[in-house]
Amino acid sequence: MPQIKQNDDSSIGMEGSAGGKGGFVPETIVYNASTVDTPFFVADRPYVVQGIRGRVEVAGTGGACTVQIRKVPSGTALTSGTVLHSGTFNVVGTAATNQTLTLSTTPSDLLLAAGDALAYDLTGTPTSAVGAITVTMNPA
Repeated sequence: MPQIKQNDDSSIGMEGSAGGKGGFVPETIVYNASTVDTPFFVADRPYVVQGIRGRVEVAGTGGACTVQIRKVPSGTALTSGTVLHSGTFNVVGTAATNQTLTLSTTPSDLLLAAGDALAYDLTGTPTSAVGAITVTMNPA
């Protein structure tokens, strides 16, 4: 977990317990109807996922379509990764509306090791869908 520290200029800041600067690190995937299952971030150090929020800008029209955000270690198939939340992001949800996903209650699910990827895992047909999903993390 990040810790409070005194910066060189005497201000207060944050750092991860493994060293380095803390603070929040947002990673966003912007999707459209042609976006396929894909990794969108590879961790350069350990991180803790703090939140997942997305916005549907144009709702898909191809029927039910959802996304799961997964933690995927190197050498693991994207669809075999760990889902970071309960429920799913609804790609055919209400346009111009945010959705906040409920994080997993298992702490180890939310800890990314260096080399782990965050991945976008789509189920259904996102015809005409446009939006973005952001995962917010802290250095661990």
